[in-house]
Amino acid sequence: MAGSIIRYPFHGKDAMVQVCDFVRTFPLQNRHVLDISWRISAPIINEGRDGAFWQDTQGRIVGFAAWQYYWAALDFFILPGPTEQEVEAAIFAWAEERMHERDVERGYPLSYCVEFRDDDDTRRQLVEAHGFLLEADDSYVLFQHTLDTLAQIPALPDGFTLRPLRGVEEVAAYAELHRAAFESTSMTPEWRARTLQTPQYRPELDLVISAPDGSLVGFCVGWFDADHQAGQIEPLGVHPHFHQYGFGRVLLLEMLRRFKEQGARRAFVETNLSFIPALRAYEAVGFQQVHTIRRKGKWANLHEQ
Repeated sequence: MAGSIIRYPFHGKDAMVQVCDFVRTFPLQNRHVLDISWRISAPIINEGRDGAFWQDTQGRIVGFAAWQYYWAALDFFILPGPTEQEVEAAIFAWAEERMHERDVERGYPLSYCVEFRDDDDTRRQLVEAHGFLLEADDSYVLFQHTLDTLAQIPALPDGFTLRPLRGVEEVAAYAELHRAAFESTSMTPEWRARTLQTPQYRPELDLVISAPDGSLVGFCVGWFDADHQAGQIEPLGVHPHFHQYGFGRVLLLEMLRRFKEQGARRAFVETNLSFIPALRAYEAVGFQQVHTIRRKGKWANLHEQ
């Protein structure tokens, strides 16, 4: 059924709404169904070159893909049905072309990867068929909390306050805290402001802890989907100067309480196996590891293998 789909660049609020609604129709076995708003709010994706979606002749979205610069991975979703094979071919042709372009822009090649859960054999076979054969370290794990029993939320020290982010007026302060918490320069006020405009955003699930002087010292962002009756934490962090206060536990337990209040039956969070303090913090409040995240990679330029 050649020629029955059309590709569009991912750019603008309308595309954000359409793609988020599209991704939410997928089962949770597909990664980033719950936190897709966070993933596609990234500045580079919104420049329109590293994200694209495909529509059929009725204007229905049948595929979406994004090269995620910050995570060095390709996210993609393909709607099952009559255009499935055509969309698959189109996504990987587009991705291959963008991989080559990125190597040229950067001035040196990198290997690119696709990530998937360890129980998603269908996706593993699909990406291997498109040349993603390099075995990468399975460094990320998925934790789940059933929300049946929640521990009591510890009290904060005097002068510290747990509250929702104050919208756009605090995105710059949030971005500064995020960079400090993750020792990364990727987070920007523009990125954070864009998350506030996504269809899945709920202000009551965007939590921060403020110090007596009003500065932000911890954060936890939650994404809830009523259809899946599930929530996901992405991201959570505490300023390095305040790790000894137990703020991560407070933020986690309050977010789980709010998920349950919204109607969630499960909550999820991903973390790197090398982040030992995070692993211990999640396990301490009742999260259990349920899946490993697999990675398969490839080089755009074969001679660089």
